[in-house]
Amino acid sequence: MATEPVDSTDSDAADATETVAPTETQLLDYRTIDRALKRLLQLVAGALVVFLWIPLVVMILLSFAENASTLFPFQGWTLAHYRATFADEALIASMFNSVRVATVAASIATVIGVLMSFALARYAFPLKETFRTFGILPMVIPGVVLGIALLIYFRALLGELPVIGAAFVPGFWTLVVTHSVYGIPFVVLIVSARLYTFDEALEEAARDLGADPFTVFRDVTLPIIAPAIGAGFLFAWIRSFEDFIRAWFVKGTMDVLTTKMFGMIKHGAAPKMNAISAAIVLVIAIALAIAMNVGNVTGYVAGTIDEEE
Repeated sequence: MATEPVDSTDSDAADATETVAPTETQLLDYRTIDRALKRLLQLVAGALVVFLWIPLVVMILLSFAENASTLFPFQGWTLAHYRATFADEALIASMFNSVRVATVAASIATVIGVLMSFALARYAFPLKETFRTFGILPMVIPGVVLGIALLIYFRALLGELPVIGAAFVPGFWTLVVTHSVYGIPFVVLIVSARLYTFDEALEEAARDLGADPFTVFRDVTLPIIAPAIGAGFLFAWIRSFEDFIRAWFVKGTMDVLTTKMFGMIKHGAAPKMNAISAAIVLVIAIALAIAMNVGNVTGYVAGTIDEEE
């Protein structure tokens, strides 16, 4: 009896289809796993946010509570802690000292950081990677090490100079220099990241149209990188304002807010601590919200603003 020939090509194709094509059960499993992982990630992210915000929420509630040490037993609401805080002249003076130091230090760090960023992003020169490494080193050096090193530097070297030595007695200017050094890496990282994604054809087009280098920088480059510069200034300002360890070593007899608050902790001044901390959280939250939303800082820094538009 004759046997019908079997088309080996059709048979192989059928086997390959059966092998490659996933079954309905497999697709269901993939979808189930994907949904489970998504839910798990959402749960972990939510738990982290709650964990990070619980101490801040408790502190803010305690700043309005009659009993400033614990919420339970709850004794009622009051504004007395805020009145006592803003009536404390030494505390308010230390806060303004922090604002002054942070503003001057962040301004210096921004100017130097922007110049360093252009050097790194636009030019090739010997030991460029070494220069980059030393530029961001103050951000990763432990605060105790940097504070002690700068204190020795100010006292043993700069303090002995005949003309400018008096300016480096521990106090306002030593704090400014210390926080400027600490803030430069934040500016360099943000601005250089933006410059690496910058379309230099825009500058070339402006030069082809007859613009001089200063005009190109003012009208083309600066408006595009300005949000990144603003973000660098903001981060440098915040890092200066909240720094305690470095400030402790170089402040001399001048108190900034963090060192003043440390002294308050030793004397158990919890009501004022809660009130001033809540006020600082509110101000910084507003500043960050404006920077991240109104100016779309994140889009410019990441270099995705063109894609979003």
